[in-house]
Amino acid sequence: MVSLRPLRHLGFRRLAASYTLNELGWGFATVALGLLVFDQTHSALATTALWVCTLLVPALVGPAATAQLDRAPTRRALPLLYVAEATIFAALALLATTTPWLGLVLALAAVDGTLALVGRALTRAAVAATLKPHDQLEPGNALLNVSFALCFAIGPALGGLVVAGYGVGAALWVSAAIFVAMAVTLATSSSLPPAHAPTEDSWMTRLRAGLGHVMANRAVRQVLFFHATVFVCAAMISPIEVIWAKEVIGGGDSAYGVVLSAWGAGTLATGLVLASLWRRVSALDRLPLAAGTIGVGYVVMTLATSLPVAVVGCFIGGAGNGFYYVSVVQAIQDRVHDEFQGRVMGLLESTTAGTFGIGFLIAAALTELTAVRVTFAVTTAGVILATLWMVALLRRSGEALSDAALSSHAGEQLDEAQLEVERAAVGVARGDVGGERRRRDAEAL
Repeated sequence: MVSLRPLRHLGFRRLAASYTLNELGWGFATVALGLLVFDQTHSALATTALWVCTLLVPALVGPAATAQLDRAPTRRALPLLYVAEATIFAALALLATTTPWLGLVLALAAVDGTLALVGRALTRAAVAATLKPHDQLEPGNALLNVSFALCFAIGPALGGLVVAGYGVGAALWVSAAIFVAMAVTLATSSSLPPAHAPTEDSWMTRLRAGLGHVMANRAVRQVLFFHATVFVCAAMISPIEVIWAKEVIGGGDSAYGVVLSAWGAGTLATGLVLASLWRRVSALDRLPLAAGTIGVGYVVMTLATSLPVAVVGCFIGGAGNGFYYVSVVQAIQDRVHDEFQGRVMGLLESTTAGTFGIGFLIAAALTELTAVRVTFAVTTAGVILATLWMVALLRRSGEALSDAALSSHAGEQLDEAQLEVERAAVGVARGDVGGERRRRDAEAL
């Protein structure tokens, strides 16, 4: 089970509460925005444009915005971001009562997506600053992983119920209220960490320093590249999964909800129940294990011809998903200096959002040219190849580490031998008869 010890720290309790509310609010907003755009346009292209604005635009702007804001104290930066998001959702709720201009809705969605990305990055950095000194960062990340999984499963469902009962505007007002609650939760806390690195440098200088820190760290570079590859492939499933569930495996109208529930069940199984097992493996070693599990699930999903088999594949894939992203975060945070946590987490969030958007676009084009099963097969092959590449890198790194340890041990033996020679020589100089014998033995060694 997941350890609750990090909750003993007041600052983490506030951060975990805001992180949970953030994901819950986004669940409401995702459903509401998608329906708002589609109901007004009845265009798949417009809906695709919405996802591009909420993913690709923040991916481009996010690192610079994070570099600008991570020098402010957490108690000030995060509440300001959440108040700004609440204002945007309130504006969208008002627009939902009229016939909104699509360009304005997309622009507000892009701004909100950027604010959300920066908020997640600064929250991760604040969690690291709060828990690292107490050696509680990994269990803290595991708790955040569980809250994300729960809200990812519950948020859209609750949002759908509110939209069905009270309309799109009501769901957006609920999102606005949630973000106001988050701002109050953090603004009233005196236990949050200060600014990560107060400085008068410009955002460009700080951005370059953060990128330089990543480029100088080989392990972080490789984890980011691995994550980008896996996420481009994994994202290709999302936009066509409803078609696969309903038509390819012949599951009917209810099949999409069933396979999503199976994926969520697998995520909760490893994220919550089996957390003590996967945490016994180092974060780096967990990456190919998690991605490989997702790949196995995709193989079953690609070959599935009935709903029960598809459910098994989704459960397996969800099981890998349950400890994949938390392992990526942990592997990077363990290797990044505290001063750069915010900027590097911003880069990670931007990589996640950008690759997700790219995967959407590739899936749309590939499915249009070929078929759903072909897109699934390409996705599966990509995840498996990325997993094998990471395994090869870890094996090579392990061999290099063993060679370095062997060289270090040999060097220590030589140093000890030289020290014995010097000691023996001193003994001879002092008239120590036994010193000459020890000197000859040391030279033989």
